Amino acid sequence: MNAIRSRLPILAVLGAGLALRLVLAYAIFPGQGLSSDLGLFSGWATALARVGPGGFYAAAAGANYPPGYLYVLWLLGSLATPLGGLLGMPADRAVLLLLKLPPIAADLAIAVLLYRAARRWHGPRAGLVAAALYLFVPVTWYDSALWGQMDAVGALVMLAAVLLLVDGWSEPAAALAAFGVLVKPQDALALVIVVPVLVRRHLLRPGSGPGSRLRAMDTRHGRVAGIGGILADQGPRRLGTSAIAAALALLLPILPFDIGILGPASLAGVPVLGQLGGLGGLLVSDGAQYGVLTANAFNLWALLGPDPLARAIGASNGAWTPDSTAILFGLPAVTLGTAALCLVGLLVAGGLLLRDDRTAILLGFALAAFAFYALPTRVHERYLFPFFAVGALLVADGTARALGYVAAALLNAINIHAVLASPLSMGAPGGTDSFGGAGIRAVG
Repeated sequence: MNAIRSRLPILAVLGAGLALRLVLAYAIFPGQGLSSDLGLFSGWATALARVGPGGFYAAAAGANYPPGYLYVLWLLGSLATPLGGLLGMPADRAVLLLLKLPPIAADLAIAVLLYRAARRWHGPRAGLVAAALYLFVPVTWYDSALWGQMDAVGALVMLAAVLLLVDGWSEPAAALAAFGVLVKPQDALALVIVVPVLVRRHLLRPGSGPGSRLRAMDTRHGRVAGIGGILADQGPRRLGTSAIAAALALLLPILPFDIGILGPASLAGVPVLGQLGGLGGLLVSDGAQYGVLTANAFNLWALLGPDPLARAIGASNGAWTPDSTAILFGLPAVTLGTAALCLVGLLVAGGLLLRDDRTAILLGFALAAFAFYALPTRVHERYLFPFFAVGALLVADGTARALGYVAAALLNAINIHAVLASPLSMGAPGGTDSFGGAGIRAVG
C-alpha cells in the first residue's frame, strides 16, 4: 500500500500531462497541425502499409527521413485500415488520427526517465519537478499535440543514451546514440557526448567510469564468463564492443529498406554497401536541403537584416536569405556557422575527455544541444527540443535554474508559434485557420 501511495504523485503528473495532450490534439484542435508535416507523415505511412519497406523510397518520391522513425509510421499505416473500419472512416483519415500518438507517448516516456533519474540522484521531489517541467512547458506539448511532429521520439532515444552512459552502460549507450541518427540525422548530437566519454573510460583512463552492473557482479561473484566477462571489463576492448553495438544499431534497421537507390549507382546492387551508400546520400541531401541563414529558427542568424523576425520565417519577400551570403572577411555565413558549431563540439568533447561524471555529461549535452540551435545556419525552430529533455535534469533541484529553463522554453514556444501561425506556412487547400494564423490547417 505504501508503494502504491508513493507512486501517486508521479502518476498524477503523468496523467495530467497525457490529458493535456489528448485534449489539445483530439478535442480542442482535432485533425489540425502543420499540414505539410502531417501530410508527409500520412503519405509515408500509407506508402509503407502498401508496399512495405522494400519499396518505400521508390514509391514515396522525395522521402527525406532515414528508416528509424519509418518503422513507427509503418505500424501506423498498417493499423489505419482496421481502425478506419471500426470508426467508419477512410484509412487516410485514420492515419491522421494516429500520427500524434507516438510523440505524445514519447513525451510520457521521457517524463518517466526524468523522474526515475532525478529521484535517484536528488530525491522524490526533484523527480516530480523534472517530469513536470518537461511535460508542461509549452514547447513539448506544442510540438507533439499541436504541430504533430516527432521530435520527442528522437529526444527519447538521446536521453536514454545519455542516462545509460551516466550509469556506465557503454554498449547500449553507443547503440542508442547510433540509432538516433536513423530517427533523425540531427540526433547525431548524442554521439558528440558518447564517443569522448567512452574513449576516456576505456582507453585514456580505463576503469575511471562508474562501470555497469556486470562489473559489480564481477566484483562480488568472481569473473563473469564469456560475453559477460568482456562487458564487465573496463579496458580498451570495451571500445570495440561498443563500436560493434553502434554499427549493428546503425546497419540492421536499414537492411529491409530500399534506401540503396538513394546512393551511388555503382553501389546500388552491392549488399550492405548499397544500403550504407544510400543512407549517406540521404544524410548529405538532407543537410543541403535548406541553404538559408535560418529556416524558421529565431537564433543569432535571425538578427541579420532589416526585418529579422520576418526573415526568420521566410516572410521577407516570401523567401529566406541564402547562407552563401558573405558575412565576415568574405566568409559565407554557412562557413562561419559550421565553424562555430564545430568549435563548441570540440570544446564539449575535450571537456569530457578530462571529466566524465554525471554533471559533465548532462552539461555537455545541454551545451551542445543549445549550440546546435543557436550557431549554425539552416536551423529549424524545433532543433532546440533535445535541450529541454536533458535540461530538466539540470534544474530539478534548483529553483533559480528552473526559472531559466522555463524562460528558455517560453521563448522557444514563441518561435514555434510564430511558424505555425505564419501565413506563409504550407496549409492544406480549404483548411481552416488555427492559433491566430493560416499556418496550422485542418488536414484530411
